Amino acid sequence: MSATSTPVNAASSDVSSDTTTPSASAGTTSTPTRPGIRDGLGESVDRPDGPPKVSGAFAFSSDLYARGMLWGRTLRSPHPAARIVAIDTSEAEAMAGVASVITAGDVPGKPIYGLEHPDQPVFASEVVRYQGEPIAAVAAEHPELAKRAIDAIAVEYDVLDPLTDPDAAIDAPPIHPEGNVIRHLPLRHGDVEAAGEVTVEGTYELGMQDQAFMGPESGLAIPAEDGGVELYMSTQWLHVDRDQVAACLGLPTEKVRMTLAGVGGAFGAREDVSLQIHVCLLALRTNRPVKMIYNREESFFGHVHRHPARLWFRHHADREGNLVKVEARLVLDGGAYASTSSAVLANAVCFATGPYRVPNAHIDGYAVRTNNPPCGAMRGFGVVQACFGHESQMDRLAAALDMDPVELRLRNALETGDTLVTGQVVTGTAPVREVIEAAVAHDLPPPPGDDAADGPSGRVRAHRRAARPPARHRRGREHQEPDVLRGVRGRRDRRGPARARPDGPTTGDRAQRLRRGGAGLRHPRPADHAQHPRRRAGAPAGRRYLDRFRRLHQRLPADLDERWCGGAGLQRDP
Repeated sequence: MSATSTPVNAASSDVSSDTTTPSASAGTTSTPTRPGIRDGLGESVDRPDGPPKVSGAFAFSSDLYARGMLWGRTLRSPHPAARIVAIDTSEAEAMAGVASVITAGDVPGKPIYGLEHPDQPVFASEVVRYQGEPIAAVAAEHPELAKRAIDAIAVEYDVLDPLTDPDAAIDAPPIHPEGNVIRHLPLRHGDVEAAGEVTVEGTYELGMQDQAFMGPESGLAIPAEDGGVELYMSTQWLHVDRDQVAACLGLPTEKVRMTLAGVGGAFGAREDVSLQIHVCLLALRTNRPVKMIYNREESFFGHVHRHPARLWFRHHADREGNLVKVEARLVLDGGAYASTSSAVLANAVCFATGPYRVPNAHIDGYAVRTNNPPCGAMRGFGVVQACFGHESQMDRLAAALDMDPVELRLRNALETGDTLVTGQVVTGTAPVREVIEAAVAHDLPPPPGDDAADGPSGRVRAHRRAARPPARHRRGREHQEPDVLRGVRGRRDRRGPARARPDGPTTGDRAQRLRRGGAGLRHPRPADHAQHPRRRAGAPAGRRYLDRFRRLHQRLPADLDERWCGGAGLQRDP
């Protein structure tokens, strides 16, 4: 919700949910313009959300709250592959302050969803297909109470061997009712039997990448008087989200009203549904506003990532360096569910030869399901993976020909009028040669070290060193730790870091909860839990525990109840 939003009506007769404008300066509705730029092309228009974002007055969905608001949290599987034997929510439901616990049986509409193809369950009910898959969700009066309720849900799993190799997935027994191969895309161009005088081949593997946007997923759902729901959400595709949410809620689309409450960074990861369905289900079930916010750990579980890829290429060329044929096999790991894997694969296959003139091609692409985390959109959308392969091949081919790598690329650069391997003729501009030549004209940055002290990066490093405070004033593990650590796990000593107490670690239940892991994951305790090395008396305070206490300190301000759960109506958190 932007700072210029108009008041929003209450969800029910006993809930008031009005928005407030943080400041008059941020609440302008005009759009100032400046004189035309770039030789008079158009106008330079000020972004209306620019001033409030720069000043910190912009209200993202994570900043919003409503009177009577509950806090939602999701229980996720700690296993990448397992059968669900039983789910017992009775203990969580009996807890004071817990308003609702929902599982797969509580989904009133379609039990599955998906961006391009519905194949992902709202909650896993029989089988878990990746670590972090949602099992249940709760709504409670306080975020810490919601976390306790999640920990109280008992799930019995029959753990299976996960399928993690994308190549093996092509012929392996299916892990999904629709099979393991999401899409096989063959591409043939020209004479597939052609061969060059010089051939080079290589196999390349790229790992998973995460978008790691600044603002983790968050949303606020408010039940409406007409039986629908209002959702304030950080997302990329409001209308596509609405259609998927409405289908799972069993509501017509006009009763699911979504407001973009800021984006907070996305890079493709917010194209897919994350918490939208869960938070709306909880709001409708309790008839109260419900807010959900993922922490960074849960965000990694809760959204799609860039596809890992395994690529094989064989490039053919004549002795002069002209490309004759490209053979390729691309395997993209889509994880447990389809998301946009089909479209990402199409990009990877169609651009597998790069910006080069290739008369003949024999390319096969596969997007497959595995028990790895789901993958989908991320900047480049399949082209990034293919680029790593074809550019590595061009370097290998240049070495085999004893030719300058730049000269080889310029010799084969696409031009207007050339035909792509897809059969499309390039009719527009194709400045491949100009881009390569402009890149070559720029000097490479100096290597790190004292020799580069006079360069721009060297000056930046020198400035940072000069501005850095003396070692005795810097905070770190060897100097000071946050006050929250004092008297919690170790005793403060001026000569060094916290030291363990003789009577061992604390048994406070907040610390115990943190040790069991975040993001609602339930990890079974080993039989020798009491004898675990980190629990024995005299064990030093590990860095892992220190980081967790820091997060706890930041997450729970002293005035939490007044700030997060008080106030009247839907407002920006002060």
